[in-house]
Amino acid sequence: MVDASAFAFVADGRNGLRVLQILSPEDSPNSYGFSPRPTPKLIATYRTRGPPLSVSKGIDRDRAVDASGNQIAVFGRRGARPFTREEANRLYLRDGKPYAVPNDPPK
Repeated sequence: MVDASAFAFVADGRNGLRVLQILSPEDSPNSYGFSPRPTPKLIATYRTRGPPLSVSKGIDRDRAVDASGNQIAVFGRRGARPFTREEANRLYLRDGKPYAVPNDPPK
């Protein structure tokens, strides 16, 4: 979770996955306005085996759970709860196997 900062995850075709901090209270004193001036700063690099082509974004959720399945936060909705194991299995599994999207476009 991030408070008062903005990050960009960049698939750099030459250097791997890069993480840039676009805004921070320390580097952008006016970062709380409507359109703050970005002050990008490289904060991490992860070298990949081949050139990374894209970075996908996960689904934003209104709740979070830790590795044990316990709820740790609720974001903006009353009564939210983590999925039960059965609900999570219905979401992530197809015929008992993890759901995956193929790399090849449909024909």
